[in-house]
Amino acid sequence: MTWIRGGPTSLDSRNIKEAIDNSLLRVQTDYIDLYHVHWPDRYVPMFGETDYDPVRQYSPVSFDEQLDALGRAVDAGKIRFIGVSNETPYGVMKFLQAAENNSTYPRIASIQVLYHLILVSNCNALNSYNLLCRNFDSGLAECCHLERVSLLAYSPLAMGLLSGKYLLPDGGADDARLNLFKGRYSEGESRYNLSNTNVREATKAYVSIAERYGIHPVSLAIGFVLRHPLVSSTIFGATKLWQLEQVVSACDIKLSPQIIADIDEVHSRFPNPCS
Repeated sequence: MTWIRGGPTSLDSRNIKEAIDNSLLRVQTDYIDLYHVHWPDRYVPMFGETDYDPVRQYSPVSFDEQLDALGRAVDAGKIRFIGVSNETPYGVMKFLQAAENNSTYPRIASIQVLYHLILVSNCNALNSYNLLCRNFDSGLAECCHLERVSLLAYSPLAMGLLSGKYLLPDGGADDARLNLFKGRYSEGESRYNLSNTNVREATKAYVSIAERYGIHPVSLAIGFVLRHPLVSSTIFGATKLWQLEQVVSACDIKLSPQIIADIDEVHSRFPNPCS
């Protein structure tokens, strides 16, 4: 990723400081409320990978160095709270353990979850969570619950698949993201790919549930994510005003026990096809 500071190879203290300083300049603000480490500086199976391969380990930047650099930024008033993103239970616990062992380190406040932080002792994680990808529930959920870490769920609409627009006869509008940027986002396209039978059938099933109960598929998808007791907020993308209005309206949707039962039935047939 040469467009990011010439393509840095590690998340060391120099890169953290430079990234924060440049972000403040670009955004033209005095401080950043919540600053996330976007992905781990070590080998972990991510972005569609599911199996851990010990052979691929390499010497990473330590948790201590990362927290020390972030702590200095907090002390300087450049950022207020820190969080992690695309993390594993191991990574979350190591960050928390390091902060417990050194009072000068900040405690992570989220796992990519933007929410209103009240106390530094609260914590968030930013990971993908939606009807087609519920991996959070199998490992991180226990960690986040017991350590008081909330989830800031990204991709609640599974890159737009759960809106149902890509199931239309025309495959969706030309300016829809997966059409407009076709071939330019291999990781996302490989995960959220309707040519995969399980992804397509699961998406159709969820859209069908929404239609059966007279609600919009966006409302079903957003309502499902926000009802999770560990989710404090969700991150979505909108390029048009009507899309923003649609998502905001979906925040008021309360899914009935019967709808949840129908969702779980589909999940049992197509578990995490976009993991």
